[in-house]
Amino acid sequence: KFRQAVAYGIDRQRMVNNIYRGLGEVQHSPISVQSPFYNDQIKTYDYDPDRAKALLEEAGFSYNAQGQLIDADNNLVRFSLITNAGNKIREAMATQIEQDLEALGMQVDYSPIGFNILVDKLSNSLDWDCFLLGLTGGNEPNGGANVWFPEGNLHMFNQAARPGTTPLTDRVINDWEQEIADLYIQGAQELDLDKRKEIYAKTQELAAEYLPFIHLVNNYSLAAVRDKIEGVQHSALGGPLWNLEDLTIAAEIKE
Repeated sequence: KFRQAVAYGIDRQRMVNNIYRGLGEVQHSPISVQSPFYNDQIKTYDYDPDRAKALLEEAGFSYNAQGQLIDADNNLVRFSLITNAGNKIREAMATQIEQDLEALGMQVDYSPIGFNILVDKLSNSLDWDCFLLGLTGGNEPNGGANVWFPEGNLHMFNQAARPGTTPLTDRVINDWEQEIADLYIQGAQELDLDKRKEIYAKTQELAAEYLPFIHLVNNYSLAAVRDKIEGVQHSALGGPLWNLEDLTIAAEIKE
């Protein structure tokens, strides 16, 4: 419920309008909307701060006299948010996230850091609370399977100890976490397209309910092509030249 509240508390349409200048769409799923495996029936989290506050209260949080969010033990809700310094888009998004969540009474310590330091925190020390990064989607969902396998190198939540470090003794794989991993294996083994769509639709439903990641924005794929090239059918997945064998160049008339 806490993660769901955070999702309701982030104004992602404002990100699209202000940061991407309208050249994008709100992203709800780990699978890109351009993919034929995208499930448009999953649970979504449109901006709703009142719903966010109600979920926080359901989860046992409350507000003190100063309007700050506190847990059941009267601890202030405070966490760090990191992203890689120098990426102006992500820095602007992180700043807005900080503002949006502060409106819910949370103290977000936003800190842009060097990319190598960020990678070390995510991959080695595991010393992080919350991070903002981009994962590239594609047509085939199984390309992202390493994100969803509990022992995968890109499994960036409920992480396992890294090789050569002290093993974790209290790590528990959630049932839904394992179910997503099992479904990705089933999806790779299934050859029937409709059945594969059903399998990956279920993975998106679970990801949307439990929210190990809060998806934000999918920017538009843009390209410029000379107007004398005919037959262009721009695709977000393949660009303007995916059907190269069908393209022709208009004849020039010279007088």
